[in-house]
Amino acid sequence: MTRRGGGTAISGLAAQAVWPHYVPDALNSLSRLVLVSGTNGKTTTTALIAAALRAAGHEVWTNPTGSNLERGLAAALARRAAWHGGQRRERSAIGVFEVDEWALASLLPRLSPTLVVLLNLFRDQLDRYGEIDTTAGAWREVVAGLPHTTTILANADDPLVASVAKAHSGRIDWFGSDRLGAAADLDPWADVRGCPSCGEPLVYNAVAFAHLGRWRCPAGDLVRPSPDVAIVAPQPRGVDGLAMTLTADGWQSEAEVPLPGLYSAYNVAAAVAAARALGIGPAEALDAVAQTRPAFGRAEVIPTPHAEIVLLLTKNPTSANQVLDLLADEPERLDTLVLLNDGVADGEDVSWIWDVEFERLRPRRLTLGGRRAHDLEVRVKYAGVQPLNGRVAVEPGIAEPLDWALGRADGRLAVVATYTAMLDVRAVCVARGWTTPYWSDA
Repeated sequence: MTRRGGGTAISGLAAQAVWPHYVPDALNSLSRLVLVSGTNGKTTTTALIAAALRAAGHEVWTNPTGSNLERGLAAALARRAAWHGGQRRERSAIGVFEVDEWALASLLPRLSPTLVVLLNLFRDQLDRYGEIDTTAGAWREVVAGLPHTTTILANADDPLVASVAKAHSGRIDWFGSDRLGAAADLDPWADVRGCPSCGEPLVYNAVAFAHLGRWRCPAGDLVRPSPDVAIVAPQPRGVDGLAMTLTADGWQSEAEVPLPGLYSAYNVAAAVAAARALGIGPAEALDAVAQTRPAFGRAEVIPTPHAEIVLLLTKNPTSANQVLDLLADEPERLDTLVLLNDGVADGEDVSWIWDVEFERLRPRRLTLGGRRAHDLEVRVKYAGVQPLNGRVAVEPGIAEPLDWALGRADGRLAVVATYTAMLDVRAVCVARGWTTPYWSDA
């Protein structure tokens, strides 16, 4: 009513105050329920699954704004509430909701989901979540208590996620990679090195990124499962997208998707595998997924009178390093703006930037901003980053560095931003009429 935002949380808080069990009651009333969780890729994967289901003719309820705590789910559900507070047409709808990692551990014991998608576990916001072993332990406990009728879909390439999924007594489906190439060492900043069961150092035949890859425990306590849906020969094409091949059940198909980076290949594979688990053929699902544009802030393109903005969200060392790899794949160096905030949703401890390999950054021009712009300045200095124009501009804040970078950009500006900084950039762009609020299509 005040037009100060999209009500992606406050309406949920109000709903829960009136009806404390509103979220589990509403979710359990849906015909089928899909929950998507993990450190990275939740919003994109949720959107891709929803697209595949809608293309198959299903009504889908979801939380496209990325508000993924219980109050966010309540807000998304409240939009569809009837006058009596219950959900409209709940018996025919399929719910596809992304859920925060810790919210999943709290919410899952109160639900009977059809499918739970576990994407990955990476170090993220230590001041909020703690170490990923803690999150994995909480997941393992609630997954072990799921009914036999629930299907778990898990990332076979993540040993920590695999160890969680194996606690389930019912059906487990897997997605992952195949034919990654020659053996490789783990990245120096990888989060998982030992077997989650016995602690022995894992042996990798190939590494995709971070600790994802083809792994095995040398003691035999945990073995990487064979994926039901596998990524074959992904070919990242910079910020413009990705060429990839998927295989499933003897079927194989190539696709061009408008989602950049190797990490997007995992999101696509998870979405196709989820659709398969829900009775949709992989070919039909991949066709729908390949036509889905990036979610807001996730390689979203925003045209401006000065230059085209490509907005790239970073949350942690893994996502930041993947974005830097993405920029390195560009045939020409890009003008780049990096924004670092320290809000609660970003993580108030920004020491994680020292595990980001800024040494990979090769910008045409480089501008640093956000509330912690000077922390970035120190990190970039030690990384020895040398823009082609020889200067690193530092402008704390959001609008000022954005204007500085846009005024000097040559055609395209890559904006690499933490979560609240990404929202701040979009708010500036909305105020100037360059795009629409991220909640406008919810």
